[in-house]
Amino acid sequence: MRINDKIASAENNTWLIDALSEDERKAAEFIALIARSIQEQRRIQGLTQKQLAEKLGVSQAMVSQWEKGEENFTAATLVKISSALGLRLSNPISV
Repeated sequence: MRINDKIASAENNTWLIDALSEDERKAAEFIALIARSIQEQRRIQGLTQKQLAEKLGVSQAMVSQWEKGEENFTAATLVKISSALGLRLSNPISV
């Protein structure tokens, strides 16, 4: 069952998170963290969504989707965003 189907079928009196698997919850939390970080860094740097979009060669609507957490980021997209904002991606693999 897709996440949108789970959301649609969730009862009004049931917290949404209960309808998600642990992996779906972790993914949603990670995407929300990325979204919040993009928005915070963009604002700190005094950029509008349109200005960031122009730096990245995407539409302002795409930046808006990123900041709303509506995008499942690829590694390539994360590298482009971090580069445009002058940020460093942390290494997720600890050896």
